[in-house]
Amino acid sequence: MLDVLADGIAATLGENLLALYVHGSYVAGDFEPARSDLDLLAVLREVPTPATLELLRPRHARFAVDHPAWADRIEVDYFPAATLAALADRPGPMIRISPGEPLHLFEASRHYLLNVASARADGRALRGQSPTAVLPPVDRAAVRAVVREHAASWPEWVKDSRGRTGAQAYAVLTLCRALHLVVEGTQVSKRRAGVWAAARRPESAELIEWASAWWYDAGPDDAPGRYEDVAAFVTSLAAEVTQLP
Repeated sequence: MLDVLADGIAATLGENLLALYVHGSYVAGDFEPARSDLDLLAVLREVPTPATLELLRPRHARFAVDHPAWADRIEVDYFPAATLAALADRPGPMIRISPGEPLHLFEASRHYLLNVASARADGRALRGQSPTAVLPPVDRAAVRAVVREHAASWPEWVKDSRGRTGAQAYAVLTLCRALHLVVEGTQVSKRRAGVWAAARRPESAELIEWASAWWYDAGPDDAPGRYEDVAAFVTSLAAEVTQLP
């Protein structure tokens, strides 16, 4: 299925595709076929335009029809080389599709350095040269700054998770990952970050284990949530992440 997706992207973009990588849990570990997303990063020779977007749109629509179980579990970042080269300093155009987010063209902020860092560190080439040969190195200080900025927004985001058990579990594990990255300097899976954070914060271990069990055991959306506990945890971890040096 991954080969079909890669073949389709390559056939659609032709010479405009400089490289294509799969990264995230599929190559780094803790990939759960019933739950996890597939994370890809494509490097384009040319800056994408609305015409590039319309070229890709039917390809992704066809894939969703042919593979309905993956219809909302594919994430592809289409970066032109020019955006990658300057992303730490200024926004640049890119195309993206991800769960809950349709294929669209927009100006990427430096938040997407996290995906570039992931692909460079653990990515596997599906097309083109190795990630370290094509993707620019990402400064660790910049990654930590992005994670702090991202963590600071979560106490507000989590307010919309009331009544959405999956969103609550996701919030808990995402903040665990953020804390791990700032403290240890590496990106790890939700599962590994949860185990690490539970040891660091034993008073929250039961909540973290609940979130991990829901996420990795394909918990149902109608399962009882834990909004108050989750909101307090997210607020506490976000404060710790943003205050760490």
